[in-house]
Amino acid sequence: MKKAPFLHTEKTYNTIMVDILIALSPVLVWSVFIFGARVLTIAALTVSFCIIFEFCSRYLLNKRRLESAIKHSTDLSSVVTGLLITFMLPVTVPLYLPIFTAFFAVVIAKQLFGGIGKNIFNPAVFAIAFIKILLPSFTSIFTKPFAYFNPLTAELDSSLIETVRVFSPLQMLGRGHVYEEGFSDLFYGTSAGNMGEVAVLILILGAIYLSYRKVIDIKGSLSFVATVFMLAFLFPVGDGETIYFAMTELMSGGVILLAVFACNDFTTTPRQSKGKVIFGVGCGILTVVIRYSFSHFEGVYVAILAMNLLTPLIDKLTRKTPYGMIKEKEPLTLKLLQKAHNRYKKR
Repeated sequence: MKKAPFLHTEKTYNTIMVDILIALSPVLVWSVFIFGARVLTIAALTVSFCIIFEFCSRYLLNKRRLESAIKHSTDLSSVVTGLLITFMLPVTVPLYLPIFTAFFAVVIAKQLFGGIGKNIFNPAVFAIAFIKILLPSFTSIFTKPFAYFNPLTAELDSSLIETVRVFSPLQMLGRGHVYEEGFSDLFYGTSAGNMGEVAVLILILGAIYLSYRKVIDIKGSLSFVATVFMLAFLFPVGDGETIYFAMTELMSGGVILLAVFACNDFTTTPRQSKGKVIFGVGCGILTVVIRYSFSHFEGVYVAILAMNLLTPLIDKLTRKTPYGMIKEKEPLTLKLLQKAHNRYKKR
């Protein structure tokens, strides 16, 4: 930065995290209504251990500075990460799995890269993608809505799960069947799936709130969902109507959840609006390609991580010179103009 003016905003990192938590809170309430109190147990465990791992890693990696460790572990980012992890898991997971996932999110994906502002991947998405690839048998078991389980049972009995087990809409697409019979369930959040991804209507309301608060750039989210819908509509597979197939692709498998909360991460997504649109389109294309290639595996997580890697390149291609900053080539240009002006005066 060479000269003033400088921009000032009343928003701080904590106020932004509070806004995100406000948008996530109705999703948590709805998830509890659909899947029962076990959602609260998983959320409490995940959030608590995200905070614990944040504190321990900051304390050990930052020369054992207690004050700094407390400050970083209480900045609410760990709470947001914990809730996102919860929302990307089914209610049937054993209670130790969210703790394991929290470790990968905070310690591996976040702190080993330097912490807030330095991580390459979105921590929650990185951890969930790793767990879903490593332990698919735990993360692909879904049950009917309103089939409540004991919230304090460490690991649910398999025979109990089988009595209420159903395929999620995305799993049905992988078997060539479109979820037409309960299409409205996808929108209103009364279908099988991960705990937070089913609340599509509430996620949309959260996106509107965050956009109003200028926490997210809605263009990136819209480009993501529009790309998924258009590709699914133009290239449908399965036995159902094209529109139903496209809408099921859009409203299942975490597309809406990650379009709102992962496509607008401050560290791992492009900064410029044009870059966010490119990021969203890339996520949409990769999501559909991965789903079509691997029997509708939840490719949205891998798509987000792949585009996270491309974020520096997208930023470089779309970067603009802000008001008050000077491009590197400008001083040379000014010197040439000055020399030409001096020659003209001598004449």
